[in-house]
Amino acid sequence: MKRSGAPLKETLLSAQAGDESSYRRQRFCLDMYHRALIGPVFYVLSYILVLVVSGYYERCPRFVPLPMLAFLFLWWLRYQHRPLAMSASVSAYRTWFIHQWALVLLGATLWGLIAATVPFFERKPDTAVLVSLIATIAMGTAASQVFCMHPVPSRICMLALLLPTMLVCALPMVGLLSISITLAVYSLYLLVNLQKYAEEYQAQIDLEIELINSRAELARRSMMDGLTGLQNRLSYEQVWPQAWRGAVRQREALALLVFDLDHFKAINDEYGHLVGDACLRHFAQLLQAQARRDSDFIARIGGEEFIMMLPATAVEAAQSIAEQLRLNLAATPCRLDALHINMTVSIGVGVVNCLQDTDPEMTFDRVDHACYLAKSAGRNCVVLA
Repeated sequence: MKRSGAPLKETLLSAQAGDESSYRRQRFCLDMYHRALIGPVFYVLSYILVLVVSGYYERCPRFVPLPMLAFLFLWWLRYQHRPLAMSASVSAYRTWFIHQWALVLLGATLWGLIAATVPFFERKPDTAVLVSLIATIAMGTAASQVFCMHPVPSRICMLALLLPTMLVCALPMVGLLSISITLAVYSLYLLVNLQKYAEEYQAQIDLEIELINSRAELARRSMMDGLTGLQNRLSYEQVWPQAWRGAVRQREALALLVFDLDHFKAINDEYGHLVGDACLRHFAQLLQAQARRDSDFIARIGGEEFIMMLPATAVEAAQSIAEQLRLNLAATPCRLDALHINMTVSIGVGVVNCLQDTDPEMTFDRVDHACYLAKSAGRNCVVLA
């Protein structure tokens, strides 16, 4: 089971748009993990404060360290129960949350029992009872806020903290009924108010997801050519060097095709830029129809210049694809209303040569030069680099 202790900020920055359910699960997971680490610390501090004001450490010194050790051990268990990675399955998350809530409820129950023993032994509203009561109320309030991502277990946690003291104070032999009633009223307030915290938490998550999706959409648009819908030059400049280095490292074939539409300026001059734009979109559609694999990469890198990157493709296969594209374009004019615009393309084809090319730019320059030679040779042809 893959686990990750990445900070919440890193998770937000690395979250993938569209994977909202996974993001919610990991956000809940990370919040529960970090917030649960705080509880045992305050249990220990509150326990020490109660001991100091009550003098219990003098009456029963043998038993005093046990709750403190239990809280410290509980903190270690929570620390070791690391949050899951976003890629974890739904069932893995479900198991993680059950385990985490068991640790949270164990701590709440232990404190609730400890806090209830103070009024049971004191039986008067002295300093020890007041300190224990204030600590318990504070912890119950915190539980209603920090664990509001799961309202039902959060309510159980609050009752585990408050109910024992409430019941003990209501006993006739203890005689602290007013405190019990006060706790009951406040507990009811927390139970009702928790829904508001849960809605606010959900609204915060919804806003984060909206921001992530907006950021992803902006990033996608910045990498896309608005006219043709293909990737743009910025995207090419990021993808090509990575693919080139991967091919060199793995000693795998990587083909690059460079296209330059023939006499495109003449089309713009004769028919106008709207027709020229339609011709660019037409050619882009032919390129997309030819690229059938998810790994194939197509981009418009200039006015009428395009590239196609074909991983795991030998030069012979790349040449065949280029020739097919050339024939398809020559046989398929761009139709715009009554106009039929005949088009041709010059193509340079090459593959990464580990012995000849020292960097990605060198491979591109070779293939681009082959495209130039195709234009010099009369256009409408394919030249190997």
